[in-house]
Amino acid sequence: MSEELYEAVPDVDAYLARIGIERPQELTLECLDALVFAHQCAVPFEDLDVCEKAQNVSLGIRALFDKVVVRRRGGYCFELNALFGALLKALGFETRACMARILIRPVPHPLISHRANIVTIDGVEYLVDVGLAGPQPSFALRLEDGFSRAGEGQEFFVRRHDDFWWDMSYRGSKEEERAVSRVCAMPVGEEDFIPLSFYQAGNPESVFRTTRIVNIRTDDGAVNLRGSTLAVFSGGEKIEREISADELDRVLEEHFGIVDWR
Repeated sequence: MSEELYEAVPDVDAYLARIGIERPQELTLECLDALVFAHQCAVPFEDLDVCEKAQNVSLGIRALFDKVVVRRRGGYCFELNALFGALLKALGFETRACMARILIRPVPHPLISHRANIVTIDGVEYLVDVGLAGPQPSFALRLEDGFSRAGEGQEFFVRRHDDFWWDMSYRGSKEEERAVSRVCAMPVGEEDFIPLSFYQAGNPESVFRTTRIVNIRTDDGAVNLRGSTLAVFSGGEKIEREISADELDRVLEEHFGIVDWR
């Protein structure tokens, strides 16, 4: 069952073409940043299979490749970061999975409900995430206490929580600093995300079961569909409107490139 989680990406060049970027010639931080940004601009975060169809999702690499690259869909964190992690490994980056708690919605004891990746370059560890529906850095974040980095109108901060966990927060151009996630640097296996994903896809109270969430980065902002509210962020401005059920397919295709989802 778990073998499919560790398979190689079937076609690296097709994946790179999907995100519109050439194969990197060097395994540098700059190349990693370019891959992260390109992925976020090309592949949407979306929970349509879980929310609209109440389906569990496969985390096998071939199934994810078919969904994201062949059918040009997106996915949620357990899908997108699994496939992106496999791509990074195929390119030669030292990459491992990591789990996280989401802190955007304050609750007393947040569950582990998120998957990202940690990439090591020249002995330095970086948090890499292409599957976060909320504020996500468009670049790799160095896991160093007090580290901060700004880009795309946002500034992200990293602080050590304890021996195993790191806190990530962000501040927008017109906002106060807000907590985003608490990331565990302890090594985990791909199979460890099967029950976590199964819970999020199967629990009737999961946000992914109750709320349609689709998000993609653009060159100068982002587009977000949450429920029936479409928000377009561009040039520091936000335009928001409600869409009807009859508009859904057109909006998904026009803003997120999603066609084959039903």
